[in-house]
Amino acid sequence: MEEEKFKIRSYGWTELALCYNPNLHPNSASRLLHRWVVRNEKLVITLRAVGFCERQRKLTPKQVGVIVDFLGEP
Repeated sequence: MEEEKFKIRSYGWTELALCYNPNLHPNSASRLLHRWVVRNEKLVITLRAVGFCERQRKLTPKQVGVIVDFLGEP
């Protein structure tokens, strides 16, 4: 059976984090994704350029696309 391809769409932060780390508790997955993002200065700059602000809980498809461009598909 073929795996379903990751779809770029609007995601909640924790929802996206769980796509990357499905075996973690939601809070742990969220914190891990946050660490991955903030440790990549170019990623943070690019996210801010597309309207991302800290504490944002819902990501636009454009913001999800930026994260996927930097981190790869979950």
